[in-house]
Amino acid sequence: MSYEKWIKLGLEKGLEDLQIFATRNRSLKLTIYQGRIDQHVESDVESVTLRGIYGGKITSIKFENTNTDAIETMIDRLISNAKALTANEPAIIFEGSESYPEVKVESFDFTRVPIADKIQLAKDYEAGLLGQKFVKQVQSTTYQETENETTLINSKGLKLHRSNSFAYAYAIGVFEKDDDIKTAYDIKLVKDYSDFNLADMIQTTLEKGWAKLGGSSISSAQLPVVFSNEKFGELLATFTTIFSGESAYRNLSPLKDKVNEAIAIEGLSIIDDPLHPDAYFQIPFDDEGVATAPMNLVDKGVFKGFMHDLKTASIFKEAPNGHSFSGRISTTNMYVQPSNVGFDELIQPIENGIYITELAGLHAGVKAVSGDFSLQAGGFKIENGNVTTPVKMIVLSGNFFKLLNGITGIGSDLKFGLNNVGSPSVFVSSLSIGGDDSKAS
Repeated sequence: MSYEKWIKLGLEKGLEDLQIFATRNRSLKLTIYQGRIDQHVESDVESVTLRGIYGGKITSIKFENTNTDAIETMIDRLISNAKALTANEPAIIFEGSESYPEVKVESFDFTRVPIADKIQLAKDYEAGLLGQKFVKQVQSTTYQETENETTLINSKGLKLHRSNSFAYAYAIGVFEKDDDIKTAYDIKLVKDYSDFNLADMIQTTLEKGWAKLGGSSISSAQLPVVFSNEKFGELLATFTTIFSGESAYRNLSPLKDKVNEAIAIEGLSIIDDPLHPDAYFQIPFDDEGVATAPMNLVDKGVFKGFMHDLKTASIFKEAPNGHSFSGRISTTNMYVQPSNVGFDELIQPIENGIYITELAGLHAGVKAVSGDFSLQAGGFKIENGNVTTPVKMIVLSGNFFKLLNGITGIGSDLKFGLNNVGSPSVFVSSLSIGGDDSKAS
């Protein structure tokens, strides 16, 4: 497409600056149920977001029809929208960073693999679970692949491109033992189709399901809690907005005016690293064309600063740091820095505690501004330094900011989730556990 012609047309119509953000997303989704194809969906969608400045006002418009007539109509509408704006906020089209990080792109072409092979993979995944111990049924088995391409070009001469491709698969198993029914699944994401290991995928799903069976509640108490790496990452992900410059600007972050103040134990560091080698994706620039770079959000317990887009960076009179994605300020690959303490060593001092491997209600049960949370949870007892019997039907309550100061230990088992947030296991000295008080002696 001739993006340069679009920019020329926009400038001729009176735009002071114009940016084109074009994406192409190709995807394939297959679901299997009882050995048959339940869903087969293919899509190939191109979309464009125009972002322009007219009369000192900046606005944007998104569309999918990219023929010549449609482009002219969209530019006219962009100008009309800008004329209607009354808000007085920074209007910036970025000229580009001095340099951009090099990212090794692993773009496997999943279309080279016959669809029949992908269907068979999903069928074999389902069949491998059925008939196993305690497996009542498989709700569904899913295979999905995605290829993304992004092009950014603007009137200041900036031209950038990034791409990625990946696929993932999972099967939702239904497990039953003595009228106790649980579901379990494990999402396997790969950058190369040959990395799917069906035997491992089946075994992991089975082990997750078996581990959930036979649990019981416990009496309400204040107990030491160890979060699994996956679950602490999920909890942290619900609080990422507190690190946003937009939240600080709108007085929705309790960290406003706390830059360079201690907010956590000295042993806690939280880093946002767009290039982390263990994360699923490496990101060289954000959606405004700003180069990304590792950023210490919390360094040895001290809050070091907010993530910014161009607007909030201008408002706070700071440099933009490459965190504008999908129209909002967002993390890239945020994670808790691990220690060298293994899991067994981490839980060894705990005589009576809980190991959390399940959390539910992470949106409804969390208040990001106050930090309060109350979440349905499950996991295992920790007794005399060992993980023992399953625990279910408990409610985990506390305050995230107090939790950051109540961390007793951090493990070495860093793992990134599909939400691009990573964490090792985390030991918190005490949290409130709501359980079945009929069990109290």
